Amino acid sequence: MSANDMVCLATTSDPAEARLWREILQAEGIDNQVGEDLTVYVDNVPWNQADLWVHRSQVEAATAILERLLTPQLS
Repeated sequence: MSANDMVCLATTSDPAEARLWREILQAEGIDNQVGEDLTVYVDNVPWNQADLWVHRSQVEAATAILERLLTPQLS
């Protein structure tokens, strides 16, 4: 296991949301990629999934960035 291994940071059912997360992290200097969109059929109903992948060494920083920017702020 290496610090440069790519690991799944987050999963969403909205590929556009995954691309937004990707852009946010790239702007903060975190190297990442969105995994291929997957379509799985459960009882003939499609379910889409998009995964965001980061280097293992950047998981904590990426998590903190997304939490800071995407968590609603209370007044």
